[in-house]
Amino acid sequence: IDGKWVTIAIAADNVNKVKEGGPLRIYLRELTCTDACNRLGVTFYIKANGQCTKTTIIGNRQEDGKYRAQFEGDNTFGPVYATPEFTIFANHNVDRTGQTTNMIYVYGKGQPLTPEQYEKIEEFAKVQNIPKENIQDVLAT
Repeated sequence: IDGKWVTIAIAADNVNKVKEGGPLRIYLRELTCTDACNRLGVTFYIKANGQCTKTTIIGNRQEDGKYRAQFEGDNTFGPVYATPEFTIFANHNVDRTGQTTNMIYVYGKGQPLTPEQYEKIEEFAKVQNIPKENIQDVLAT
């Protein structure tokens, strides 16, 4: 998963968190594994108040193999499916008010999704209790 990636699609059980301008609508640029991948750097852009801001967070691997980092609350995340061209991350966010949001982020190398890849996203969305109508294609944005 190390390398340059872009966000292709995002889905969440709470779409307000990932809609355009939402606090968890991240536009990934790079994943960086360090310390035998016990630390995962996530570099992305976030748009707030009409401004794009480059941000890097460091996730520390937990005993269950997932990473944990602070960004707009507490996040537990990790890859649930990966190929050299296409990766799906699941993320569980608990914000400062205690509200939980389950998300999937789909990262790729800049190509649109194939029908087979879209089916995979739908499968993982179902596992996270995310309705398929909440899957948003963000590659063009």
